[in-house]
Parts: sequence; C-alpha cells; structure tokens
Amino acid sequence: MEFEQFLEKNVEKSNARIKKLHGLAKKIWNREKLNPIDLHNKCLDTWDMMSKDLDCKIIPLVKVFEDRPSTNLIFGSGSFTTAKFQAEQYDVVKSYCSKPPIILQGIVSNRSKDHKCNASDVSNQFSVPLVEFDYIDWYHENIDKNEKNPIRATKYLYGENDEKPSLTDIARKFSIRQDRFHKILGEEIAQTLKAQTDIVSARGYNFQFCSSIFAHQPNHMPHINDTHPADLSYIDSESKKKLYAGWQSGAIELMLKDKIHETYRGSFIEVEYMDNFNQINTLDEGALLGLGKGVTPEPDMDLTPIQIQSVMKIMDDNFFCTLEPTGLILLWGVTDKPIPVIYKSKEGKMEIVKQRAVFVGNKFHSGLNAWGLDEDIKELHDFLFP
Repeated sequence: MEFEQFLEKNVEKSNARIKKLHGLAKKIWNREKLNPIDLHNKCLDTWDMMSKDLDCKIIPLVKVFEDRPSTNLIFGSGSFTTAKFQAEQYDVVKSYCSKPPIILQGIVSNRSKDHKCNASDVSNQFSVPLVEFDYIDWYHENIDKNEKNPIRATKYLYGENDEKPSLTDIARKFSIRQDRFHKILGEEIAQTLKAQTDIVSARGYNFQFCSSIFAHQPNHMPHINDTHPADLSYIDSESKKKLYAGWQSGAIELMLKDKIHETYRGSFIEVEYMDNFNQINTLDEGALLGLGKGVTPEPDMDLTPIQIQSVMKIMDDNFFCTLEPTGLILLWGVTDKPIPVIYKSKEGKMEIVKQRAVFVGNKFHSGLNAWGLDEDIKELHDFLFP
C-alpha cells in the first residue's frame, strides 16, 4: 500500500472517532442541556465514593466554575497545525452549543512570523487574541546580539551521550529561559488577556513550562497537557522511567528500534511545571492522561519515524485535541496522592509504579489502562446517561 493511501485511510478513521466525541458533547450540552457544573458535581459525588477504597482523594484535573466557562490557552512554536485543528474544534462546538463549556482564550507563541511560526495566521483565522513574544529577538536584544542560534545556546536538556557543559553553565541557561524570558512572556499574557487561564494546551511549544508564566495568577496555576508522539505506558524495569520520552519523531525512532510494536500509539500527558534546575531530568514524567488508538502499518510498509509521526498527529493528536473544545476533559480526575499503577517493560513484564493516578468518569484509567479507545467513549456515555 502506498503511503498516501495509508494516510487517507487513517484520516477517515480519525474523523469517525472525532465525530463520536462531538456526538457525545452534543448530547451533553445541546440535547440534554447540561452544564459544566452538572458534570463537575456528578464526578465529585462519584469520586468521593471511590476515594473511600483508595485512601486518597480524586480531584478534578480542570477547575470548573458556576459563573463562567473554563478558559484555554494554546501554546506553540512552529507550524501550529495541531493548534489550528484544536481551534477549529471550538468552532464546531459553537455550531451546536450556544454556551460552550470551555472557551479558547488565545494563542501564545515564543516565535514570530519572521522566524517561521504560524501563530499569527491561526490567531487571525479564528479571531482570537495573540501573544507573540519572539525568543530569538529577545535574546539578541538582552543577552548576546551575535549569537546565531539562541535556542541551541540555551539548551539545558542533554542526553546520556551528549557532551555536557558545566552545571553552572546549565543552570545559567535554565535561568535565562525559565526565570527571565518566561517572566516577561507571562507579563505579556496578563496584559493581553486580563482573565484567568484554566487550561494550557502545549501544541508544539519547544520550551518547558514554568510558574513564572502565570505569576499574575498565583492562586490558580492552569492545568497543562501535551500530546506526545510515542507510547508512554512502557517503562524501564530498573529506573521506572518512561522509555519513549523525547521530542517529535525521535521518540518514535526509539519505538522502531525496539522492534516490539505492531501499533505505534501516541500519548496524552499532563505537563508539570519546571521551576527548579533539579527537575531537568524529569522530562515527560507527568501523569499519563490517555493513549491513542495508534498507527498500525501494513505488513509490506516500511515507514520512517517522520511518516509515522505525520499519521499519528491525525489519528491520535487530533483526537486528544478535541477533548478541550468539547469539554469532555472536565470528566478527568487525578488522585492527590500516589497509588500503585501498572505499566509494562519492553520485555513484556508488568511493572508497578506509585504515582498520582487518573480517573475518567467512574473508571480507573492509568498506565496500561489509560483512556483513549472507542469503547472508552461509550463508557463515558454510559456514566453520564445510565
């Protein structure tokens, strides 16, 4: 099968799955005339009962308000194709819901149009506010006007085989991005948007998030999530770290090298705030919020990591990017304390890790049981409409 045919086949599958999400959202917000606080209270009642057997509390992933919808900011740094898709879904929801459960508050980018970022195009297309603060220009004006590659010059995440600078130099680079640049970016956000942000969608944002971005709302840090191009339900047996953490197609390349996967699944993850230099070795270690249906190449196909990633964006990323616009993400909860969660090693051994666990509706969905299959959509429907 040619790659173009394979891609088209997966586009059809993806569209059908996204249609199911909108179908459930339409029933919730339109036909049944529910509102976010109804879902919130139903989840809280259910989670209170479930918590009795867990010795911990299940708390909402996203804060819900009685007097206003939750707000969503989309962050990115490049093509903004995934962000554009998510913005489109907000318009779809508006077509069948007069009072959307979550509103798109704006677009944020650390790169400008001059440096090959399409944030302004997406902002204009969907008529939402834009916060565009170019890191390269800022670095040249404030740090070193002669540096040819400011992003590379302030890299502070290094692999085991990389030649690393001194800890002092790494800490300096960390501070430039997290303390100085992001502080000003946060001030730009506060000045442009005024209102509080409840959810941040990381859609190709090339820096780690930190609390200084939201210093203007110290009593309420937004929930942050990201789509990841690999299956994060696999962990190392000894270190218990996720095997396929990393950036873009590099994570898929790791999966291909292991030669144990017939299906290449993407992940939906919670992003933790990186405020401390000591956190730099915990990349992609936030709670696993979901696993995609994935991409299964035909037996005669020899796909590259980039090709798999391009299909995975359509099949898995687009699916997860529909959860915020439809408001279904309001059904997610996490435990306030670590509990045992089952993962898998590449040798096939079940591994138990104590961590904050994820619940969706009235079901446990952590580790190997992460939410994302077609039957999970029906499960949500049955929880809301028994």
